[in-house]
Amino acid sequence: MIARREFVRSILAGSAAAVTRTGAPVLAAQEAFQDGEPYWAHLRWQFLIPEGQAYFNTGTLGASPRAVVNAVADHLRYVEESLALWDYTPDKPERLAGYRPERGLRQKLADYIHADFDEVGLTVNATMAMNTVANGLDLKAGDEVLVTDKEHPGGRTGWDLKQKRYGIVVREVAVPATVASPEEIVRAFEAAITPKTRVIAVPHIISGPGIIMPVKALCALARERGIFTSIDGAQAVGHLHVDVRGLGCDAYFTSPHKWMLAPKGTGFLYIRRDAQERIWTLLASSQWNNYKDGMFRLMQWGTLNQSLLRGLEAAVDFMSAIGRDRVEQRVRFLGSSLRKGLSQVAGVTVVSPMAPELSAGITHWGIAGLSGRQLQDELWTRRTIRVRAGGEQVVRQSTHIYNSLAEIEATIAVARALAAR
Repeated sequence: MIARREFVRSILAGSAAAVTRTGAPVLAAQEAFQDGEPYWAHLRWQFLIPEGQAYFNTGTLGASPRAVVNAVADHLRYVEESLALWDYTPDKPERLAGYRPERGLRQKLADYIHADFDEVGLTVNATMAMNTVANGLDLKAGDEVLVTDKEHPGGRTGWDLKQKRYGIVVREVAVPATVASPEEIVRAFEAAITPKTRVIAVPHIISGPGIIMPVKALCALARERGIFTSIDGAQAVGHLHVDVRGLGCDAYFTSPHKWMLAPKGTGFLYIRRDAQERIWTLLASSQWNNYKDGMFRLMQWGTLNQSLLRGLEAAVDFMSAIGRDRVEQRVRFLGSSLRKGLSQVAGVTVVSPMAPELSAGITHWGIAGLSGRQLQDELWTRRTIRVRAGGEQVVRQSTHIYNSLAEIEATIAVARALAAR
């Protein structure tokens, strides 16, 4: 029997010679995706979620694969065992982070979102990145920032702080959970723009109902008017195939510990090269005034955990080897299967949009007569399905590559039983 770790090695090597636990060959990645479940069933082995548990809370925390967990643990042990050998010469690997440009990792992240390495800086999460932009951008009293009425605090509160401290104006644009089309959202923002609007700051995917925002159209609308755009991609990178150049945004940030399956406590921020000088650094260390290496100037926070960065790099490698388009297609397939199945159950309400241009892997749904917490707990008690209560009457269910059609069908079966009570 060939160990399960050999399967991920073959994926990361781009090999078609992956094997099952019995030694039988697995289909090549592209063939397996076209064929259906076998490829994803074998990929599920790479995650530490116990067999029999269905994990659908990626919108909060992604499950890191073994390759990522091992990269962090192995490097952490290596650091502690080799501290005395570190003489700071260039031939010795770093034992800490926070003082070097981390060019290799930044290049991989840049490639993943279609940017240049000097346009990507490391953070510890999306909230830090958002605050870097909000607090670093020069705005004066009366300048307006447009946000949605459904922002996650990690994507909004930096602007609220600036409003209280400096007198800028944060204005909400309503995005109904039952939105019918992307054009409806664009029209709402266009109507909200005034001569004082300086920033449009919106999520790529709204954290609750999972609405995919028409970011490309909003960025084009803003660019025509000289308005800075800041996009919260916490729920998007690793979920959708994100192309920051194609979107045309000025800034884009994410928490890769969600859909990108990276270690918790990692993040990154993209700022378009010709917009970087508009942003003051949030924290200052030795390179705070160094404009030669782009986003390195905004990475000055002192000592950080190098082991987490090695885990982040392993996550980029893992997801890249599977393929951004393949991941998105799988996530969309499972999400649409869930929404379609639930919508056919009497007594179940699917809040998230059904249209593929507005939704992907996040589904808000509920059952009449049950609170979100009750529904969350019933799913776990009956079939060990982990979702998250997303409000008083709904749960949020996130589908990712470690989920299966069988788990979707189990969810629908529980919903049918509860709705019939």
